[in-house]
Amino acid sequence: MIKRSLDYLFKKDKRLMKDSIILFSAVLFLNIMGYIFHFFVGRTLGPADYGIFGAIMSLIYIITVPMNTLQTSITKFTSNFNVHNEIGKIAYLLKRSIKVLFIVSLITTFVFIILSPFLASFMNTEKISPFLSVSLFLFFALLLPINRGVMQGLQNFKGLGWNYCIEGTVKILIGILFIYLWGLNGAVLAFGVSYIVPFFFSFIALKKDLINTEKFDTKEVYKYSIPVLIMLTSLTLFYSLDVILVKHFFNAVDAGLYAAISLLGGKIVFFGSGSISLVMFPKVAELYAMNGEHRGVLYKSMLLVTIFGLSITLFYWLFPNFSVGLLFGKEYLNIAPMLWIFAALMTLFSLVYLLSFYNVSIHKNKFIYLLILFNIIQVLLIYLFHESLWQIVYIMSGTMLGLFLLLLAYTFKR
Repeated sequence: MIKRSLDYLFKKDKRLMKDSIILFSAVLFLNIMGYIFHFFVGRTLGPADYGIFGAIMSLIYIITVPMNTLQTSITKFTSNFNVHNEIGKIAYLLKRSIKVLFIVSLITTFVFIILSPFLASFMNTEKISPFLSVSLFLFFALLLPINRGVMQGLQNFKGLGWNYCIEGTVKILIGILFIYLWGLNGAVLAFGVSYIVPFFFSFIALKKDLINTEKFDTKEVYKYSIPVLIMLTSLTLFYSLDVILVKHFFNAVDAGLYAAISLLGGKIVFFGSGSISLVMFPKVAELYAMNGEHRGVLYKSMLLVTIFGLSITLFYWLFPNFSVGLLFGKEYLNIAPMLWIFAALMTLFSLVYLLSFYNVSIHKNKFIYLLILFNIIQVLLIYLFHESLWQIVYIMSGTMLGLFLLLLAYTFKR
């Protein structure tokens, strides 16, 4: 079955497969480096401090949603300009966005520093310094998606892939050193440094697109960004709010255990298959702009995500104790029975993510109401039922299955 599916992909769309492999390999390398970093943090700091670290990372995912929105919007418009060979507009879009976001980054960083004591209090910790350390991460994390959006829109997947590889390499090398020097603070600071280096390296891949600019009204970019912002915010909340709420409602050790299962059982599946969405989005946007047939790209992308997610789920089902013990250590073995369930629900979420990007690339935006509705359902259920970590896993599984089925029906409705 898998062999027939892969043969179908290779024969029908070699370019999709080639680009997916290039970006998948780069994102896989980035994620492997990130996971080694997380496993090192978990083993070195222990469940209690890792719970704080996991909650901070979830908070970062939410904060950077607007910038990921900008990357998606820039990808969309870069793809459209590229179709019509309007390279000057791409250069103007890049330069204009960097100027505007530089100011936004300064303001956002300042606001986060002010809010740090309140965030620490909500997450039941007296350690404010790790939250202050996030400010370095924020500044460059808000700028880097601009350059990556242009590379993605130009379908320069080699350049984008190398940029991800640089981020992963810096994160692991600097991260291990910083953790030994400063513990939890060093772990957070390493994330900031890992965004500084690839930001400046990204200009090398884009130098040919920075020569001549052609001014245009950027209001359309911001107008398109509104539904994308809501979409990405809702999607990010699905894999971030649960970790933050668990840190709020549970003790420090249980919060650390849940942060571990969220990473090992969930984010490995989601971020591992995320490259497929990155490749699919500009291709569908380009085909849509040319009134071409784009459904086939979605079918093949869904097949790739499903194969990847189910492979991880099967491995966790067969070897749960081995997976947890090897990567996090014996202190985390209580989460082993939940591992394959979390991987399965995140496979569904990866498909939800893919379908969301497909719909927004062809300007079908009403599905966003579905995302918001299930965000509310998820938060309410966790708020009402949080007796054990098993309850949280069941809530996450049920809401994700319901959302996937409804979004699938919406996408393929005539």
